[in-house]
Amino acid sequence: MELNDQSKAYLLETSRWATILSVMGFVIIGLMILVSFSIGAIMAESPLGEMGISPKVISITYLLIAGVYFIPMFFLFQFGTKTKIAINTDDSDLLTFGLKKLNSHYKFIGIVMVIVFGLNLLFMLIGMLTALFV
Repeated sequence: MELNDQSKAYLLETSRWATILSVMGFVIIGLMILVSFSIGAIMAESPLGEMGISPKVISITYLLIAGVYFIPMFFLFQFGTKTKIAINTDDSDLLTFGLKKLNSHYKFIGIVMVIVFGLNLLFMLIGMLTALFV
């Protein structure tokens, strides 16, 4: 199979957008890490600090979310950069690698979505059972 010029143009444009979106994701991850380290000072000045939620728990949660968010952003960044190089140099092996990373990105997003959906169902079930017995 060979790619025509229109297909290459679409892939090149997609790779550019993927790179932009992944860099924006890395910036968001950086902000999340900054917030996780400064959450103690933020909560000391906020009424939320009186709710009994430990700033350490929130800090660790932010770090975990940032770590999980890093994985699909890294896959997306690899897709964008490798695919762009592959199109510009006509390297089919590098294009295959880039598309593999796009596949990994969507697999990861899909798995996370299934987990989040399952947790939402579980929490709704627990909420309903709690409401029945209270």
